Amino acid sequence: MNAIRAIVAILALCVLAVPAHALEPVSKRAKRAHAEAPPQQQTWTGFYVGGNLGYGVAGISDSAPLAVNSAMRGVIGGAQIGYNYQYDRVVFGVETDIQASDQSTSVSWFIPGYGNLTVGHKIPYFGTVRGRIGYAFTCGCVMAYATVGLAYGAYEPYATAFGTTVSQTYTNSSSLAAGLGVEWMVASQWSLKLEALYLDTGNVGGLTLPVIGTIHARLRDGITRLGVNYHF
Repeated sequence: MNAIRAIVAILALCVLAVPAHALEPVSKRAKRAHAEAPPQQQTWTGFYVGGNLGYGVAGISDSAPLAVNSAMRGVIGGAQIGYNYQYDRVVFGVETDIQASDQSTSVSWFIPGYGNLTVGHKIPYFGTVRGRIGYAFTCGCVMAYATVGLAYGAYEPYATAFGTTVSQTYTNSSSLAAGLGVEWMVASQWSLKLEALYLDTGNVGGLTLPVIGTIHARLRDGITRLGVNYHF
């Protein structure tokens, strides 16, 4: 009998020595461990694809005798695809995009012996291939970045007189593209971005027209656009 009492006393001491949290149900302990775990930070590493819409204002330096130096203005929109790699808080990336553009401008004159003459410029489309480097803030859901690379696209000078339009489309593949932006991860795989981009074509053109002369132009295009990306 004394031996049984001793065993019971030892078991009671063992139970009292067990921490209180160890006696909790397994489900409660799992919930508490989940609540105490630090939140998982967003990572920007991976491929993404998306679209954008914005507005562009392109300044023109026109060398023709009858020059058009007013800015081209218009809506731009297109699609982009890219890849990011995040190391600590630094995000490296590469992106390419293609844009449709209705940026244009024109000026009309009345020329004795010729009648009304309209001279204008258009940017039908453009695209870029750029590197990006960004900084992911503490939450991981916001990234500010800078971008630089090459732009390509089309430039179209034209003239209209006597009901006839003469135009020529020139392509350029070695323009400068540079800009700044900020991107927000609004859901697990979706982000929104605001970007300002500057394009400089250098001298393009060469269309020669009677009275007007040869049109050479340099386009400096400032673009602001909103975009949405889906991250894989």
